[in-house]
Amino acid sequence: MSYHIYTTDGIILKRKNFGESNSLFYVLTKDLGLVIVSAQAVRSSASKLSPALQEFSLSSISCVKGKNGWKMTNAIAKENFYFNRPSFSQRLVCQIAEVLVRMMPGEQAHPEIFSLVQSGFAHLSEVLAKPSDSSVARSDEVGFREKEILDFECLLMLRILYLLGYVDKNKQTEKFLLPILEWNKSILMEVSFVKPVLIEKINLGLKESHL
Repeated sequence: MSYHIYTTDGIILKRKNFGESNSLFYVLTKDLGLVIVSAQAVRSSASKLSPALQEFSLSSISCVKGKNGWKMTNAIAKENFYFNRPSFSQRLVCQIAEVLVRMMPGEQAHPEIFSLVQSGFAHLSEVLAKPSDSSVARSDEVGFREKEILDFECLLMLRILYLLGYVDKNKQTEKFLLPILEWNKSILMEVSFVKPVLIEKINLGLKESHL
């Protein structure tokens, strides 16, 4: 019997090892939604897939679906959103990944959520790489960056919960939801001004989801 090979971009959200050198990967994909894919011997020194299957990597993955679930056939690394990042950035990526693993419906396409997360993580990398604000003293730079990241985290979580149906679009939230892939400095400044209101919306959404 031949199997259809599905190739799509995916973000590796979580990895669980089993057996001597095998692993399960929770992958947020562009075309298949959240899928759990096994890879044989991926932890062996001879594995060519291992670099592309590090947690929090954006990769092009190819997999087939058999009677026992999804199996990885190939993976090509594009970017990693975790390595060589400050600890507060790594914490955000881990937290978002955990929320997605627990909340995303399995094997149900949500290309808009994939685009949002990919865009958000890419913007996070840009924020960390851009030159410092000249008005911020060097000694305060880390605190300034961390505040930016916390505002960004609030906005990203709000948008994820909106796309999953746990946050309503209303007068308080609409400006933060449309356009949903916009991360400019002015919108993040507005988040900072009303963050307690947005955090309340987020917490209510998480409570409703039973997360």
